[in-house]
Amino acid sequence: MLTRTADVLRRAAVGLVGVTLVGSGMVAWNGTAAAATRSYPVKTTLDGRTVKDPDVAVGAKRVADMYPAGSSVALVCQDLGPSYGGSDIWDLTDDGLWVPDAYVDTNSTGMVMGRCAIPKSYPAKADLNGRKNKGEAANAPGAVVDKYRSGQAVPVDCQALAGGVIWDHTTANLWVPDEYVKTGITGFVEGLPRCDTDGLRAGTGTEVHGRNTGPAGPTTGTRQQKVDRVIAAAKSQLGKGLLYSWGGGGKGGPSYGIHHYPDGDPANGDDYGRFGFDCSGLTLYAFWKGAGIDIGANTTAQYKSAHFVSLDALLPGDLIFWGDGDDRTTTTHVVLYLGGGQVLEAAPPRDASSVHIRSTYGQASWMAHAVRYIT
Repeated sequence: MLTRTADVLRRAAVGLVGVTLVGSGMVAWNGTAAAATRSYPVKTTLDGRTVKDPDVAVGAKRVADMYPAGSSVALVCQDLGPSYGGSDIWDLTDDGLWVPDAYVDTNSTGMVMGRCAIPKSYPAKADLNGRKNKGEAANAPGAVVDKYRSGQAVPVDCQALAGGVIWDHTTANLWVPDEYVKTGITGFVEGLPRCDTDGLRAGTGTEVHGRNTGPAGPTTGTRQQKVDRVIAAAKSQLGKGLLYSWGGGGKGGPSYGIHHYPDGDPANGDDYGRFGFDCSGLTLYAFWKGAGIDIGANTTAQYKSAHFVSLDALLPGDLIFWGDGDDRTTTTHVVLYLGGGQVLEAAPPRDASSVHIRSTYGQASWMAHAVRYIT
């Protein structure tokens, strides 16, 4: 399990992709500035709340013992709320949770961070239906058709997880999938609180383990357009500092792994605490995100005879597998063929460049066929 500090570092490494430094203590996402976090020790074990309410019950709005006594908590901004512990200042953490400032050792009785600006408005990437509940389909009962037109500002007051995917709650009391809102990052927005505690665990922050889910990508277009989108989806995960994680990743993007010490050697790392993809998690994500195709959750499922093509007829977008002949139970690895003798894969070494492009290799161990899902 990740320590609190390690989790903060991990999220910093992932969340700062595409971020531009714009001066001391400030960063910008698509022109929107946000204060950098500052870490302070907590004076006692603190619960994390999604609302500034000292009396809200533990459950959907409160995580018990979220921040252990003596640990550090990363603050994003501060605001005023009900007096608690002798102070009416409340601190918003980088987990999107509120804690009473009276119990955070900031060496001040006043505000040491900028005032929280909630809601935050971002342009819609496409015409969006507003849903009554997070995770619902665009045509679910009660959905408001085209509530937010492409380019129109979407006022977001909190965010939440549904099936491993981030959803944004708007000031109209409607939900929209975050992936279609141009926040400038792929994770939770610092400075917005969580709407609920789904996916949060005390002392660790957000952890989704194993195959996750997410909205399907478009299924329209020519074969070449679909292939291009699949490859683009896979390439979008390059350079994010993602680790190789056994069982990690899925339709919703990267996640934590599901297996403790898969190599049988603790010195090689605990994949349960690694955030990223394994090989089939990445290919599952690429086809789901790029073309709305569910190719299966592992290499055995993905090696489908209905889609076999000869290895001497490889095309970009094909999948290459390692194993024994056509015995699908022996598959051990899968890569996405890019063309020109290049492949994209999630593979060891288990460092921040585990999602990478390289030349084709290991042909002697390839399965007897490649697999082509887009014909």
